[in-house]
Amino acid sequence: MKTLKECRISKGIKQVAVAEHLGVSRATYAKYENNPKDMSVGQAQAACEFIGCSMDDIFLPRIVN
Repeated sequence: MKTLKECRISKGIKQVAVAEHLGVSRATYAKYENNPKDMSVGQAQAACEFIGCSMDDIFLPRIVN
């Protein structure tokens, strides 16, 4: 499982760009990165699409056998 922050940084995207895309402040988006469960499903989808990552990568834990 990756984090929003890891994906965002790997793509070279700034927090402020994602925040503007979501229509929230940079501080609010920073809080979402620290606790993504505070995001609505729509916000999570929009952030993942903007960053270019899968919601599964961010929000579903991987089961290792």
